[in-house]
Amino acid sequence: MKVQYDKKADALYINFQKGKSVLYTCKLKDFLFVDIGSKNKIFCIEILDASKHIPGKLVPSNGKHPRKTTPAK
Repeated sequence: MKVQYDKKADALYINFQKGKSVLYTCKLKDFLFVDIGSKNKIFCIEILDASKHIPGKLVPSNGKHPRKTTPAK
């Protein structure tokens, strides 16, 4: 899993898979999108206007999540 914050776009991306194998995107709210990849698994979650929807400590100022994450087994 990889978490990235685009400060210019104020968007938070949570990627669960590598590559660009998105089959379709589900819009859950005006600011929340879920990309679905192969085998109907979540590929990425995108949160627009992240600074409005995510607590400040979870939105990194340098564009990188403060800690590395590993996939659940």
